[in-house]
Amino acid sequence: MYQVPRSMGLVFSDLRKDRIFKFGLLFKLALILFFIPEIQTNWFAPFVNSISQNLSFDPWTNFLDQGGDPSAFPYGPIMFLVLLPFMLIGGAIDTLIGLNYFSGLGFRLSLLGADIFLLFTLLQQFEKNWKGILIHYWLSPLVIFITYWHGQVDIIPLALLIYSASLLKRNSFKSGGIFLGLAVAAKHSMLLGLPFILIYLWFKRGPSNGVFKFLVYFLSCLLVLESFFFLSQGFQQMVLDSKEIDKIYWLTISMGDNLKIYLIPLIYLLLMYFTWQLQKLNFDLLFATLGVAFGVVILLTPSSVGWFLWLTPMLALHLSRSSFGSQLIGFAFSLSFITYHFFFSSGSQIVFLENFLINQNAFEVFSNSLQIKNLLNTFVIGLVALITLQMFSRGIRGSDYYHLGKKPIVLGIAGDSGTGKTTFSEALVKLFGENQVVELVGDDYHNWDRSSPMWKTLTHLNPRANNLFKMVSDLDKMLDGEFVKVRSYNHITGRFMSEIRQKGNQVILVSGLHALYPKQLVDIQDVSFFMEIEEELRAKLKINRDTKKRHKDKEQTLSDIERRKVDAKKYIEPQKENADVNFKILPIKQENNTDLPLEKNLKLKVKIKNGAYYQELLRVLIGVCGLQVNIEEFDEKGDIELDIQGEVQPEDLQLASGMITPHLGEFIVEEGGFNPGMTGVMQLIAMIEIDQALRNRKR
Repeated sequence: MYQVPRSMGLVFSDLRKDRIFKFGLLFKLALILFFIPEIQTNWFAPFVNSISQNLSFDPWTNFLDQGGDPSAFPYGPIMFLVLLPFMLIGGAIDTLIGLNYFSGLGFRLSLLGADIFLLFTLLQQFEKNWKGILIHYWLSPLVIFITYWHGQVDIIPLALLIYSASLLKRNSFKSGGIFLGLAVAAKHSMLLGLPFILIYLWFKRGPSNGVFKFLVYFLSCLLVLESFFFLSQGFQQMVLDSKEIDKIYWLTISMGDNLKIYLIPLIYLLLMYFTWQLQKLNFDLLFATLGVAFGVVILLTPSSVGWFLWLTPMLALHLSRSSFGSQLIGFAFSLSFITYHFFFSSGSQIVFLENFLINQNAFEVFSNSLQIKNLLNTFVIGLVALITLQMFSRGIRGSDYYHLGKKPIVLGIAGDSGTGKTTFSEALVKLFGENQVVELVGDDYHNWDRSSPMWKTLTHLNPRANNLFKMVSDLDKMLDGEFVKVRSYNHITGRFMSEIRQKGNQVILVSGLHALYPKQLVDIQDVSFFMEIEEELRAKLKINRDTKKRHKDKEQTLSDIERRKVDAKKYIEPQKENADVNFKILPIKQENNTDLPLEKNLKLKVKIKNGAYYQELLRVLIGVCGLQVNIEEFDEKGDIELDIQGEVQPEDLQLASGMITPHLGEFIVEEGGFNPGMTGVMQLIAMIEIDQALRNRKR
């Protein structure tokens, strides 16, 4: 069941009642209260404490001057700004009661806050996988071990990164850029996500429609936060020259003469290129590519413990949508990872038992075995490779957006002159966004302009008066990624304009009098529509259009209609049989409703060739949109004819689309894409047909 997207407040309200959340929260609080990670005691906390004890504009240099370990805090200013408030409160309590406990407790509570914030973000974006995310993220053994046992702080920049992506999904480019800047200013490794976010924005909104604004706010935020510190010797030594960065240069191919190829940057560049070649990313695909990218880095480097945390949001979503077998693999990965690092990495100390450190020193016999260590590491890396492949296969190759990127959606719209082809085409362009659609218009393929004497012999409706072979050829070239040259026909002057170059896009609209006439053209189309209007109403609308927009007089228009009737019956009407959907607009008791606006005086007859989804369509049209729907015809072959009338608003159609085709939500314009009335209903049916076409592609 589709749900309206939740706000953070609604997520919190739902979680307060959830047993899984309460159990996870209590378990994590117990770890926070009773265990102190060694790495926090020795590295992270001393750095943050040094700031609280000796405020400085350059805490890294100040820390080193006090004899601090250069490896203690390889993070940016946002990291300690997030950790500092709770530590200051805890430190104040420690001073009052004479203990050394609450400062560290404040440190760990900060991590819990980031953990909850990340959970909220995931639940907000993937509400259909609510229970799965609670189980596979909130109760993730990896998150619990890495954050609360081992004590890594990567949960903070990771939460900021994921939240930045969620803001960009809602077209909040300013806030999205700022939060990504915050993520990178917490840990520079989050820059790994930037190329994929840019590709996502580029194909989602276009280069001039969000990407530039996002980059400006991202770079501005980062410069404001870090530009001063780039001059700091302490910052350079602890952050910019961190040994962690050198790990990306670990895997090399020697070319002789001290020349090397760094494999990790090379593979990462190839992954970026592959992502670009997808041509279309929705939020799910962005999530999957981030998971694959992080998996590749972990796979090919001697990864730190905290790096594995980067995988957990993507892994949680993957597991929540996977079979039991894949979930077992995920469990095996968690178990092997925890086993390895329990014995061979830093551990935790039980509160108030300073001499009771649970770490590798308690298992010297086992931990000193290099063979066992390497074997466990091999098992961990092998499972990372397997999971990365699974995320690629199911998250990317299994995505509708992946298949869409490999081949555009081709929509055909045919019908007689004045039947609403242009209106429907414009509505689809509005729905998908101008930067996602390219049109091939039949009138642009007339053989002659209006001044030619040939028009006295043949009408526009005769296929011989149009270069349909070029139309088919141009469409083929577009599907192959080639540019085509098209001359646009001007209906006012009756002449052709200069040629323009066009290239295929995510959606190709083929519209015109003969869009469903050549068999080659019909075979290429994913979904085809035929437009009709009740004859008297058509004449009225055509006269209105031709006199106002095409500078013709009424008599000329009526003469054209009459002269073309024979060709319309011979060449246009038979195309109905080639259409997946027939739309026919009719007036509603015209004689009694002459005072109503035209859009409120119309009803829609829809004939669908394969109406397997009609029950879902009826449910949303009646239950959500409040329309009156009658089934006029239904046969054993699956053909169905519906009579639809009533008033409907764009918001209702948007909600209906979310219910019946939820995974195509990012394929359309999020706000203002749907038209009111029957045109909006046609848009909705087009979305369902596209959904069916994409499903057929996957099969």
